[in-house]
Amino acid sequence: MDIKPIFLSLKQNKFMTILMIVQIAFTMGVLSSSVLVATDTLREWGMDSGIPHEDIIRISPEFFDENQDIGQALVKDIERVKQMANVINVAPSNAVPFTAENMINVYLTAEEDAQEYKTVVFHSDENIFDVLQLSLIDGRMLTASDVIRGEEGTTPENASQVMISQAMATALFGEQAAVGQTIWLAKSSDPVQVVGTYSNFMTGERLNGRGKSYQSIIRPQVKWSQARQPNYLIRVEQGKATAMLEDIIDVFYLERGRYINSSELLKRTQKRMYDGRGSRALTMLVISVILLIITGLGMTGLTAFQVTQKSKQIGTRRALGAKKSDIMRYFLTENSIITIIGLLIGVLVTLTITFELSEQASQNFMNLSVLLLTGLVMWLVNILAVWFPAKRAANIDPAIVTRSS
Repeated sequence: MDIKPIFLSLKQNKFMTILMIVQIAFTMGVLSSSVLVATDTLREWGMDSGIPHEDIIRISPEFFDENQDIGQALVKDIERVKQMANVINVAPSNAVPFTAENMINVYLTAEEDAQEYKTVVFHSDENIFDVLQLSLIDGRMLTASDVIRGEEGTTPENASQVMISQAMATALFGEQAAVGQTIWLAKSSDPVQVVGTYSNFMTGERLNGRGKSYQSIIRPQVKWSQARQPNYLIRVEQGKATAMLEDIIDVFYLERGRYINSSELLKRTQKRMYDGRGSRALTMLVISVILLIITGLGMTGLTAFQVTQKSKQIGTRRALGAKKSDIMRYFLTENSIITIIGLLIGVLVTLTITFELSEQASQNFMNLSVLLLTGLVMWLVNILAVWFPAKRAANIDPAIVTRSS
């Protein structure tokens, strides 16, 4: 098929052509960005958390009375909670699964140009493994004798041994055994030794977005200060967490001079991890669908207008032997040219929007297959939008030429 007449026709109607190209490009940019964010969020929702998060309660108390002995309160809190019926175990921790945003870099050497490995370090005691139901992969578990406890200002000593997750071990050492290896939690710090590896669990949003959801380190130390007081992670019997939440909160209020800053089931913490991005993706998808409908209607209107304007020319072509399929092919090809140009520009718009969203969320949303699929869907929608006006054009009677004259 000779497409030269199509380009001449587009040139004659360049205002409408440019308008449709811009609309397609803008719709492609917003739609594909929305789909990229939504699919990435849905993918993460399906990932295994690695812990029984429906049976774990997170309590974050905070003292407003500076005269309180936080260390003594910590001991009492754990004793009181363990005495409660249906409580399996409790552990203090500086970080909470799904919200652990204190991401750091760890190194295999202390050299200036040493490679960085992203992770989150959980400071806790030996009970954290039972609370999170983490299993031993290699080496040994941390014990009570490994744990460093004390107030931050008066306890300069730090634990020299750590355990790392299976994913962290793979990132650091590949196929080599991690147990017995030395790592640096900061270039200026003393090295620590890996004594064991444990099963993976999900840390938080910042590592999720980098494809490193399960990279974590557990360091056996519990330190506190007025500014930084530990969270409590409490595992209860299966199915009892919701009913026990208020009773557990009441136990923590037995200690005077403080309030509960945060209290919830970890299943709610996990859901909230995705809520912001999920709401953003849903809003963008709704806007995109509206834009897609408007674009389709615009294509329908443009083609219907051209059919009306070119009725005599179409009739002449029919009189000269053009088949209905030739007329249909003309308008579908014209539509495809406009759509493809718009989609190519839309890819650039997508890259711009996605890059900005990735920068804000500190994660990579780009997925080439999703981008191509979105472009294909837009092309099919525009083909359908033009189909009926094109079919009407193909049904124009050749006799219209003689009637017009």
